[in-house]
Amino acid sequence: MKPPTVASLKKVTPENLARLGAERLADIVAEAAETRPDLKRRLRMELAAAQGAEHLALELDKRLTTLEGSRSKISWRKRPAFVSDLEILRGLIAERLAELDPVAALARMWPFMDLARRLGSRVRDKDGGVAATFDRAAADIGRLLADRSDARALDGLVDAIGGNLTAWSDWLPAVVSVLPKPMLEMLLARLRERQTGSPGWSAILRQVADAGGDVDAFLTTFTAQALRAPPVAAEAAQRLLAAGRVAEAGRLLEASAKLGASDAAWEGAWIDYLEAAGRPDEAQAARWTAFERTLSPDRAREFTRRLPDFEDVEAENRAFAYAATHADATRGLAFLMAWPALPEAATMIAARADDLGCPPEQAELWAGKLRARHAKAAHTLLRKAAAAAFRRRDFVTCDRLTEEADTIDVD
Repeated sequence: MKPPTVASLKKVTPENLARLGAERLADIVAEAAETRPDLKRRLRMELAAAQGAEHLALELDKRLTTLEGSRSKISWRKRPAFVSDLEILRGLIAERLAELDPVAALARMWPFMDLARRLGSRVRDKDGGVAATFDRAAADIGRLLADRSDARALDGLVDAIGGNLTAWSDWLPAVVSVLPKPMLEMLLARLRERQTGSPGWSAILRQVADAGGDVDAFLTTFTAQALRAPPVAAEAAQRLLAAGRVAEAGRLLEASAKLGASDAAWEGAWIDYLEAAGRPDEAQAARWTAFERTLSPDRAREFTRRLPDFEDVEAENRAFAYAATHADATRGLAFLMAWPALPEAATMIAARADDLGCPPEQAELWAGKLRARHAKAAHTLLRKAAAAAFRRRDFVTCDRLTEEADTIDVD
């Protein structure tokens, strides 16, 4: 084994620092802490942890109280250091204190999460660093709760949710995703006891019901009238289908279809219902009808994927022909480009160039995909988009598209 070089021995690594010896290293750290309040605070907490959980908890309480009471704005220069300090505080609670006393750690996660409301007016979280710290803290809470089997551990969570419904609608999935089913059932019962008429509270109940696979609890969060709305009916029907309650899903979807125009979600749920009900031919017919209405590549692929060999190719060609002759030429071309069916797209551009109305950015994107093998189509697309820009008196865009078109050799 080669001996370490002088350069490698001078790198700041835990191994090299250990060679300095405990006393020398302690002197250096103590000296640095005099000019670094964050480092000094961290060291004080580590020293407190060495004395026991109650000592670390006391130091953490002091820091949480300071942050809760502070109102000063945090400038962009100080933001990285502040985010780092917040992340260290999270780790000291959820990891360091949790090792010593999980109950005390969980109790301090609630005031930590409550800091989010205060910080919203103090720091601009442009890079998402603050939000990411609270997301990790939510996952910590889930882990700490999962390690507890008594229902009392959930009281703090229920109180926290009631105090900040909006934030917890984002945090709760990370918590409930790791909780065992019995604890989810207890949480759902406690939340129902505290339920208000707020739509936000119903959303919270749905998250917990979903995590526990409780379809009936999910359904009870909606009024009978709400369940007749196609988007809501689709959401509920998918859960009924997952639970094997096919007939109920069908009745729900049929009832909603009578009262409002279906949307993509309802359509998808209806197709899934037809498959689950043993009606594959009707499901295929519904997929094709949906494709004709929306020109959705996903619907077309779902249709062709279920066909035997050779029939799928025939169906693809049928879809390409339908798109190429669609009344809305731009939507038809968008389907062909998304598939992708570039030869068919090039043929369509040649045949219907005057019908196309692509935005400049779309024309440039599509031309970039076409120019290697379908240069003439790419050139035509850019020229048409440039002419449209000229008519709008957008001469900068017109010049850019024209210059791009001139780089394509169409001879």
